[in-house]
Amino acid sequence: MYLMNKNNFAQIINDPDAPLTGIPTSKGDFERLISDETDFRYELIDGLLYNMTGSSPAHSDIAGQIEFLLKLQLGRRGPCRTHHEQYVAIPGSTPLCPDVVLTCDPGDWDKDKRSKPFRIQSPRLVVEVLSPSTERRDRKYKFTSYQACPTLEVYMLASQYEPHIEVYCLANDWQEEVF
Repeated sequence: MYLMNKNNFAQIINDPDAPLTGIPTSKGDFERLISDETDFRYELIDGLLYNMTGSSPAHSDIAGQIEFLLKLQLGRRGPCRTHHEQYVAIPGSTPLCPDVVLTCDPGDWDKDKRSKPFRIQSPRLVVEVLSPSTERRDRKYKFTSYQACPTLEVYMLASQYEPHIEVYCLANDWQEEVF
């Protein structure tokens, strides 16, 4: 079994080719890992560290298109902004990194990058693009975790293999709507 310690923690941060799938990791080690800006994205789920970096071109394109369409709808006048690859604070748990997140809290802009580590505190909409390796976690663990965010109103899952979008709304008691 691979356990995280000071020596291999430093190796993982500095070695982009290190195997980062399912490594047992403590919450403290995870927080230290994500506390600095990096090109890598990680999530800690059930005590296991997952490397979320390196999505497929289709996955990246779908997430980018969803973010683009949301930005077109929002414009720049109101308080709402979309972000991608930004950690979302989960009350009582470790942060998660959705594909796209929308927030309407100006406190989530952090223009001066004073918050270290930066976390979206008030997500209104969270989008996950489903991948074979993440679909199960997106549907169960992450959906349940995001529901702990008091500002969350919509959770959306987008398939990258067929024109299929699932939308779950708080106003609809988190019942699935398929488009």
